[in-house]
Amino acid sequence: MPNFFAYVVFFSWPVIMAVLFKRLPADRALVWSLLGALLFLPEETYFDFPVVPTMNKETLPSVVAMLLCLFMVPQKIRFFPQSRLATMLILGFLISPLLTYLNNTEAVFWGPMGIPGLSWKDGLANVLRHAMTLIPFVLGYNLINNAEARKNFLTIYMIAGLIYSVPMLLEVRLSPQINLWVYGFLPELFGQQIRFDGFRPVVFMRHGLNVAFFAAIAVLAAATLLRGQTAGGRARYLFILFYLFVVLVFCKSVGSILFAVVFVPIIVLAGVRLKGWAIMVSALLVLTYPVLRAADLIPTKELVSYAAMIQEDRSLSLDFRFFNEAMLLEHASKKPITGWGTWDRNRVFDSETGDDISVTDGFWVIVIGVMGWVGYISVFGLLTLPLLRLWRWRKRKAEFKEPHIVYGIALMLAVSLLELIPNATITPMTWLIAGMLLRCRPQDASDIAKPEHTAEDESTAPRLHVRQRRGQKAAAYDAPALQTHQRATR
Repeated sequence: MPNFFAYVVFFSWPVIMAVLFKRLPADRALVWSLLGALLFLPEETYFDFPVVPTMNKETLPSVVAMLLCLFMVPQKIRFFPQSRLATMLILGFLISPLLTYLNNTEAVFWGPMGIPGLSWKDGLANVLRHAMTLIPFVLGYNLINNAEARKNFLTIYMIAGLIYSVPMLLEVRLSPQINLWVYGFLPELFGQQIRFDGFRPVVFMRHGLNVAFFAAIAVLAAATLLRGQTAGGRARYLFILFYLFVVLVFCKSVGSILFAVVFVPIIVLAGVRLKGWAIMVSALLVLTYPVLRAADLIPTKELVSYAAMIQEDRSLSLDFRFFNEAMLLEHASKKPITGWGTWDRNRVFDSETGDDISVTDGFWVIVIGVMGWVGYISVFGLLTLPLLRLWRWRKRKAEFKEPHIVYGIALMLAVSLLELIPNATITPMTWLIAGMLLRCRPQDASDIAKPEHTAEDESTAPRLHVRQRRGQKAAAYDAPALQTHQRATR
């Protein structure tokens, strides 16, 4: 149970965010607010009111950030992007809880255990929860809207990785104890953080897997910044990249390490074409994985055998994940369109004892079980849309200002979505990256070096053009009269 200091830090965060928005540019204040909350606020600390969704370390900073942007940032906030498809997916995500509620008003019984049906309050609360989930996406789309802001985002992520590496390395040596020392509790079972005869760092996050994946994204951010450096500035970023990768290895998460090993060379060495293919393949795999899994087209036995080559415990864990996926998919197939809803109705229980016998690891299987295919298409369609648009622009040979930054962030998003297949590590930062990437617009090569024009300049440009043409015509009409006047005065 969190101690008193945990609640003091939790309720102080809105004040800290207000100071950040007052002293920093809006884009940097937004990233520090959401990322700082993810890294330093305590888990299991929240307040809950009727109907209103739970306010925790993910939802509270998002809501406060929206309020600060509405009242402290002069820029007007667009709640829907210019893309019609993105708007349709957002509306689908907001409406899906109502469809789920209408299809789940009946109770569910598993032997002696029963789960009540959903009420209109559940539907309304989930609509509000989905709206709060989309806040980082909306703010990322609005505030991180140029090359400088995107570069600031990468720099902040890299600096956060360097700062967090200190307590991470401390816990690698002493075991995960910092959360217990500071906030008075351990967020997960201690035994789950023991790997390869050592410890996984947890610090203030929920699980060692979350910390490892954060370290992997920080490595990708450092690699993206390294890609854009000149010869004189590469040594420093190369050292930071190497250091963060060593910290990632100490996290002892095979999946996160593999992501870094595969994608860092692509970011640093590959050209736009190979990066585009990596982005496209990742997006298609994320979108089609549930269909391939349901059709038994994923080579699960071979993957378990490969995991056994690394460690026997890893193969047993992977086989356990695949078993639970199959069981949960079979249960979800009974309500494929709208899902089973919340209150653990998407889980599987023993038909005789009523005990919970399922484990929901992957985020995709949770979404399908809770919201059905309507929710899955809305969520993963919205998250992969920026990647698909980037592929379309690459096919049209459109150019970006600082393309290495755009494609590096796109690969960070691709890795974040691939991670959602085995784990449920989605955070507000995932939505923030998707929103900022959706805002990226290509430029023609001839326009990159041109100065930026304001909206007022663009609106007056046609009028000035007309005036110039009128002046040219008037000079042409007056030329004969001017010649006659000159002859008369000689």
